[in-house]
Amino acid sequence: MDQTETSYTTDSSTPQDGSYWTSVLLVGGIFSLVAFVINIAFGYMQITSEPSGSFVTPMTMSGLVVCLATCIAGMVTVWHYTRDVTPHIKLGRGALVGFLTGGVIVLASAVLNELWLFIDPDYTEKILDSVVANVEMMDMPADAREQMIDSMAAGIRDTSILQQLAWGIPITGLLNLLTGMLGVKLFAAKEEETI
Repeated sequence: MDQTETSYTTDSSTPQDGSYWTSVLLVGGIFSLVAFVINIAFGYMQITSEPSGSFVTPMTMSGLVVCLATCIAGMVTVWHYTRDVTPHIKLGRGALVGFLTGGVIVLASAVLNELWLFIDPDYTEKILDSVVANVEMMDMPADAREQMIDSMAAGIRDTSILQQLAWGIPITGLLNLLTGMLGVKLFAAKEEETI
């Protein structure tokens, strides 16, 4: 009887063994680097583009591309965790792992973006000049154009690292929370029913 209880206790703790932080930090770091490179590439595409007066610009597309590229990180983290730590992971832990991965992506990307300003200190101003030139080409009333320029200038110039974290972690974290749960459904070992 004692041996059965000991066996049951060991079996029930097995799915929770191992730290998920290695997977979270590794995958989050890789995806933050991907997000950073995409942002910088689209930023320089914006800087070198001719003003067209279109709403669809490299800067408007960059957010969408980064979001799509990084939203699968939660699933990849769960995949890594099930391969390197344990094949057993519950749905709640998959959600947590996904959310934490999203947080790491946003934090590391924000730091990399700030570090890039040491390499190219005029990067933000060059993007702002390009965006303003594009807005000035748009066919709209002058008042609306000025309001748009002012709001975009404030958004580009005044965004601090804390603001990036404040809106980035909930959005990226939530998307990766969902893909983390999807990863559990796809990659975790199915628990066998015992009688």
